[in-house]
Amino acid sequence: MSLSEANIHSASQLISELESGLANYDLFKDFTHEQVRKILQFSTIKQIDPGEVLIESNQSNDTLYLLITGELRIILEKGDTEISIPIHEGECLGEMSIVMERPTSAMVIGHETSQILCIPDYVFWEQIMIRKGVRNMMSMMASRLQRTNHALIREVEEQIKYKHLEKELETAGKIQASMVPNGSELLPNHPEIDAFAMSKQAREVGGDFYDALALDDERIYIAIGDVSGKGMPAALFMMRTFTSLRMLISNNPNFDEVMPSVNDLLARNNEDMMFVSIFAGVLNIRTGLLQYVNGGHNPPFVSLEGGVYYALDVNKSPLVGIMENARFEVGELQLQPGDSLLLYTDGITEAMNSQSLMFDMERTQSVLNGRQYESMKEMVQALEEAIEAFVGEAPQHDDFTIMGLRYSGV
Repeated sequence: MSLSEANIHSASQLISELESGLANYDLFKDFTHEQVRKILQFSTIKQIDPGEVLIESNQSNDTLYLLITGELRIILEKGDTEISIPIHEGECLGEMSIVMERPTSAMVIGHETSQILCIPDYVFWEQIMIRKGVRNMMSMMASRLQRTNHALIREVEEQIKYKHLEKELETAGKIQASMVPNGSELLPNHPEIDAFAMSKQAREVGGDFYDALALDDERIYIAIGDVSGKGMPAALFMMRTFTSLRMLISNNPNFDEVMPSVNDLLARNNEDMMFVSIFAGVLNIRTGLLQYVNGGHNPPFVSLEGGVYYALDVNKSPLVGIMENARFEVGELQLQPGDSLLLYTDGITEAMNSQSLMFDMERTQSVLNGRQYESMKEMVQALEEAIEAFVGEAPQHDDFTIMGLRYSGV
């Protein structure tokens, strides 16, 4: 059948094709072929395509719609919630607005290319509601109402689950945040070190972390890391990494054994193939010697002897947690009083604005060298503000973490 020009055609051309088929629909149950033929004589056929609107919400209506082929969807909206209810072949729409003489209560759109029999309201009253169609109509309405109720119940259940999940994620986020030291109170008993850190998560929980810990009177431990993936899996892997590092760095006098041990712990039974990039180091505050390992992480920016910040040329070691028995080289950096480091995750350099431009290394370096900063807190906050101004209203897709450290000497 060819349908054109507004896709509405007289059903009189289709009587011979439709009358036997329509008699099998629930609406016309127990109707004779002659009765069906008479209804068809005053009705029309309409075709709509996927996404096309058949019925607008809150509009007057004088037509009963019977779906002949295809599939429609009733769209119910309540606040921020949208419920879609499928309408299949042989089902009717529009009867309530005709019977109650009220505007339509929901929008109906095409889900598939569909053909609809459009029955005028006077035919509805004269040919359907005075016959056995009343019983048929009531049965169909009851069935659709039951389906609508089930859809609403499912939606409520999903919302309850979502709210419960939100609460669990909020709690997990608080637990995760409590593990990481306060960024404004790092190493409070070591005036030789000016340190400050911050972390901003893209979700309730994330995969970034930083750490700073006094190992004894002479040595302090610092670290920053970024776990692959997002959400709860990344958060759990992050907590494993954080606790493993702390445990091993606190109980192992040989720094070169720490990262291999952490790697082996994470790589065992790692069926999801998650991994983490880590920069970790131990600084002797009496000598200024920093021993560090860079496990696939972004190289830190350093400022030595009052010079500009530049990316440290670090030893290349693999990402942590992928393969057991991986080798991690230990590097050394001699710090003098006044020297500084800035550690960060790739959420900084890869922060993206609405034009899909990244903040990148050059912009980061420009902020660090843009002016003199009285403290590392001032520098970290200036970098955070520059990133947020650059990103603007664009959505944040990745966590970002910054930790700054300035060595003052003893």
